[in-house]
Amino acid sequence: MSLRVLMMGVMLLGISLSIGISSWLSTHDSHRQIEELFDAQMLQSAKILEMFYGAQPPEHRQALIDHPLLLQIKPAKVETFDEDANAEQLAYEQKLAFQIWKPDGHLLVRSANTAEDPMAEFVVGYHRKMYQGRLWHIYSYYSQRDSVWIITGQRDDVRKELVDQIIGNSLIAPAIVFPLVALLMIFLSYLLLEPLQTLADKLKRRDPGDLTPLHMRLPSELVTVRDAMNAYIARVAAAMSRERKFSGDAAHELKTPLAVIKLHHQGLLESNDPAELQLHHEAIDKGIDQIAHTVEQMLLLSRVESLEQLNVAKIDLGALVQQVLNDMLPLIADYQWELHLPEKICVNADAFYLKLVLKNLIDNACKYSGNAGPIQLNAWEDTQHNCAVLQVIDAGPGLDEENCRQLTERFFRVANENVAGSGLGLSICAHIVGLHKGRLLIQPGKPKGLDVRIMLPIK
Repeated sequence: MSLRVLMMGVMLLGISLSIGISSWLSTHDSHRQIEELFDAQMLQSAKILEMFYGAQPPEHRQALIDHPLLLQIKPAKVETFDEDANAEQLAYEQKLAFQIWKPDGHLLVRSANTAEDPMAEFVVGYHRKMYQGRLWHIYSYYSQRDSVWIITGQRDDVRKELVDQIIGNSLIAPAIVFPLVALLMIFLSYLLLEPLQTLADKLKRRDPGDLTPLHMRLPSELVTVRDAMNAYIARVAAAMSRERKFSGDAAHELKTPLAVIKLHHQGLLESNDPAELQLHHEAIDKGIDQIAHTVEQMLLLSRVESLEQLNVAKIDLGALVQQVLNDMLPLIADYQWELHLPEKICVNADAFYLKLVLKNLIDNACKYSGNAGPIQLNAWEDTQHNCAVLQVIDAGPGLDEENCRQLTERFFRVANENVAGSGLGLSICAHIVGLHKGRLLIQPGKPKGLDVRIMLPIK
């Protein structure tokens, strides 16, 4: 759905509701106030007629009984408020009426637009009734001082004309303003969303290989979008750089054993000496084993890096170490071991992948220790850092701190190292420990060897 259409729809709906509600409230309030105003006018007219009648000499009032006074009304030229006219031309006077009656039923005074019968019953108050085929609002008033009934009336269409005119006037302005506001909103929506469209066009025209940050002036609301996109581009660039480095390193690692295999295969074809043939066969087997190990490690690394969620459960770290040692017993039986494992340390971890890490560390310790001394395997709970620590110390020659920091990099191999390997094992271990929210710490051993620690949080 278009954001522009949605925004304009919501805003126009809000304006429409605002105009509609305000017009309804204005009309309702105006109608009530007009009713009160005209009712007050009829009451005031009745009191004025009372003053007029009370100011007459007694002989004049007596004469009205036999000869009622008739107020003549001039013919009107204009019927409604909508037409341009002054008060003398307007038919408003035709729509007002009055009568003065004696309680015994004698008519004293009336306007020419009434008949010689009472407009309403002699009951004090306001009335609505049909009179001469029209709906009238009538007020009956009894003068205690002069003992007369005064009746004033007003046709209902007078009030309706005024209410209709107010409603019409209240709708004219919105009818004019609403289309103008709609056009202004359409213009502003295109103007305000233009930077977003510019950003989209720039991204469409961007070369797929262009991973440089976006630099363009945007409104403050879109700056966060630009910054988030630049951060995403930076992550993509870093990932692609790692993948290119991984591909290059993988090609280099596979290229060397392949060259060796090819060279010794050529030697097999050219040599007839059994000793040389045996040498060539052993070299080819070693090269094939190295390629197989490297490919296996690469597939494992790819699998580990694609993990989205671990199968975490509470496990006993000491029991896990014992399982790993039992599984590797045929491979590690010839080495010396020093084990210091507590009775029980529980951590939340994926047992399968944690075993994989431990097996890799034990295998490395065996490769580098040889018969130089015992391999230490320790575990304890570090209450200061709220973590469980699993330590493997080999008896090998060890490394300096600079090399230790590089051991978790892919395909990193120490110069002049004679131990076979792909340089991926510790990188895989570091990634798995990171998925457990832990840390793989590698440092020089004391006095020699390599001190590798798996630090897992205790929850």
